[in-house]
Amino acid sequence: INILPSEKIQSLKGVVSKKEIGEKDFMLILDGVYLCSNCHRCTDVCPAGINLEDLWFNMREDMFQKDYPEFSLLSPLSFYRGLMRESISQEDYKKPLIQAREAIASKCDLMKTPDKVVTLTPSDREFQGGLLLSDQASTFQGCFGCQTCTNACPVVASYENPKEVLGLLPHQIMYAAGLGIRDLAFGSDMLWDCLTCYQCQEQCPQGVHVTDVLYELKNLAIKNVENKVESLSG
Repeated sequence: INILPSEKIQSLKGVVSKKEIGEKDFMLILDGVYLCSNCHRCTDVCPAGINLEDLWFNMREDMFQKDYPEFSLLSPLSFYRGLMRESISQEDYKKPLIQAREAIASKCDLMKTPDKVVTLTPSDREFQGGLLLSDQASTFQGCFGCQTCTNACPVVASYENPKEVLGLLPHQIMYAAGLGIRDLAFGSDMLWDCLTCYQCQEQCPQGVHVTDVLYELKNLAIKNVENKVESLSG
């Protein structure tokens, strides 16, 4: 990954020249361009007076319109892009977000067949093991299904029929984690619509770190789909 500004300039020259770039190389360039804190320092010290920050931003937006999902858009790294939303057309702003979500959902077969009967044992130990690596996320085991987290969630409260829009609700995602059903936990829109306001976590009588569990599930979902994409591409 080319992270240094001088390296990114060279990579971006190749993109601008319209040369044929393989998928793997394209994704490496995109990762390097996106891993930027937008601190403006490179622009401030550039002896040639190039506005590098604007260059990175515009190149990112151009690359986002390609048919390659960028999962960092679903992380806090997208904060600056959110601040710059008014400078991007609504369609161009939403397209890469939808593309990233759909790429994750496409790997979650159970979300496509909600009436399918699933076997509860043996559960997905690898999936649960990923959650247990985090002290905060491991608290999902304490959930007893009181639905307090769902009742406290402002995202759930904003819809007349939240289950239809969000898929699984917070308490149901905790169920899915407890049962080791990764497809249900990863494929729910609730996971990505979470505001991280911590209302669910603060209200939980069992001390389950609901927000932290959701946050860790996001990390695992992205890691899961990236591994599958890499295995398919060889």
